[in-house]
Amino acid sequence: MLRALIERDITPDFIVGVSIGAWNGAWLAHRPDLEWVKSLEEVWHQVSRRSLDMVWWRAARNMMRRKSSLYEGGGLSRFIAQHLQVSNFEDLGVPLHTVAIDLTMGTKAVFSHGPLGPAVLASSAIPGVFPPVMIGGRQHVDGGLVDPTGLDTAIELGARRVYVLDSGYAGRLPTPLGSMNAIVDHTFQIAAQHRTRWTIKQMGRSVDIIHLRPSAGFLRHAMDFGATKDYIEAGYGFASEILDARRKRRWMPELAPIAAPVYH
Repeated sequence: MLRALIERDITPDFIVGVSIGAWNGAWLAHRPDLEWVKSLEEVWHQVSRRSLDMVWWRAARNMMRRKSSLYEGGGLSRFIAQHLQVSNFEDLGVPLHTVAIDLTMGTKAVFSHGPLGPAVLASSAIPGVFPPVMIGGRQHVDGGLVDPTGLDTAIELGARRVYVLDSGYAGRLPTPLGSMNAIVDHTFQIAAQHRTRWTIKQMGRSVDIIHLRPSAGFLRHAMDFGATKDYIEAGYGFASEILDARRKRRWMPELAPIAAPVYH
């Protein structure tokens, strides 16, 4: 979806990233150009559960030991450290805001200044999957439950036109879910979808919201990287079609109304 936007010279004044969007947002904020976005695709082709240290025996061991999460988060930390190009928000080319949940205070946390790595890590620390991230003496986890796409935060920050790159999934299941992880994950996805729709319904008249949510089929799990190439291409094709249709409507010349013939 980012590739489709940049190809059409649609670049951001600022970026709001939540969960996986904090990773992609930090990458884009460094250099919002086509070659850099294409290199992000190459990074994602290399990601797997194993490269993030998400192996089954770690989860089983940590569950038996009653740890705070199924995985230690070391693989996630290394991934972020390896691919972030700068150390602080202030060094980015485009202003970035990442969203997390402050467990200590029970509030939404928006990071825009200071060290970049911990803020990106906190925004993507899925509760129960990865451990909370300590920032300023407080525990933080994935912000997806309070602002799934960053739309609420973007509007709060004054955005008048928002391109929502929604990588979530929901809808009718092809078969019943069998694992605890899949059930919890899918429940979060449905909740996120309803929250985003509610915000669009409430704010869509005062803010220009372009909601890009590809229909790429049902994911087995949000952390399933087995079909990365297919999902990237599906996102690109969907976003290209929507953006081209929107541009065509915008530039369509207005025609004078044609009155129907009146017979006496």
